[in-house]
Amino acid sequence: MVANDSFNDDPNLLEYTEINIPRSVRFYILLLFDIPSIACSFVLLFHLLLIKTLRNQLINHVMIILLLLGLYIQLIDVPLYLHFLRTNIVEPSIPSTCLIWWFIDYGLYSGCTIIMAWGSIQRYLLIFYDRFFITQRRRLIFHYLPFVILLVYIFVFYLIAIVFPPCENVYNYRLPLCNEFPCYLNDTALGTIDTIVNNISTTFMISLTSLILVVRVYYRKRRLHQVNIWRKQRKMTIQLLCNSILYIIPNIPFNILVFARICGLPKSIGIQAELYADFALYFVTFLYPFVCLASQSELRKKISLRRCRLTALVEPR
Repeated sequence: MVANDSFNDDPNLLEYTEINIPRSVRFYILLLFDIPSIACSFVLLFHLLLIKTLRNQLINHVMIILLLLGLYIQLIDVPLYLHFLRTNIVEPSIPSTCLIWWFIDYGLYSGCTIIMAWGSIQRYLLIFYDRFFITQRRRLIFHYLPFVILLVYIFVFYLIAIVFPPCENVYNYRLPLCNEFPCYLNDTALGTIDTIVNNISTTFMISLTSLILVVRVYYRKRRLHQVNIWRKQRKMTIQLLCNSILYIIPNIPFNILVFARICGLPKSIGIQAELYADFALYFVTFLYPFVCLASQSELRKKISLRRCRLTALVEPR
């Protein structure tokens, strides 16, 4: 592993590592989004984990996992980036800082996309094939076990790729993310798996599942004309679409540019567009708690009821 802490003011180098928005502006943008997002995440997790009726709903388990993974990004990745934007240096300027930052920024964000992809498929199964989840044994096989396997895969893959890579990392503490990316992305095997399997295919899966779900719900509504079933399906469909759109909007242009690079597009073409798309990925994590809150009417009612009770307790009589 090589450490390179010499500052390089070469504008060409900065063009390949940073968007044109001034660092001070990026600092306040991220700060203003990160703080309320963290607060919303804690409020949601408090209710989802402590209220039994919410905790036992299978559709809420994806939300819980994504909120927990998102908190690591909000509490570790974003503060590291904010500190860099304020001081123009990665601190502490040691390799372990970069490895942790890379693991959170690359590993956990890609992990969120993987979990979201499986969550989209599972939401489809819950709507149209709920018999898969009737018994405890089936829930174990088709619900809990896939999440365990995916979480183990995410942790092991990025631990090997980032902490024990088959290449030599180069650290530049004067550039964002300690030189922007870990060396495994240039490795044929690990880089291809991460790009194609963990990111491009999962984004495609989220998009395809959402499209199929909308089409099937629409035609099923026309055929059955059962109001109760339609209301349940509509609610679950809206929840999935809200979450899917949030992931799709920034990920599709970013993955298109990354795939174009794999196909031979020169790095000099579209580099700023790729960097802007990469920066926009932060807002997936920031906005996800609010999208969850907006799409969960039952959860909003629970929070409002608890707030009313607390207000009644603290108000003087």
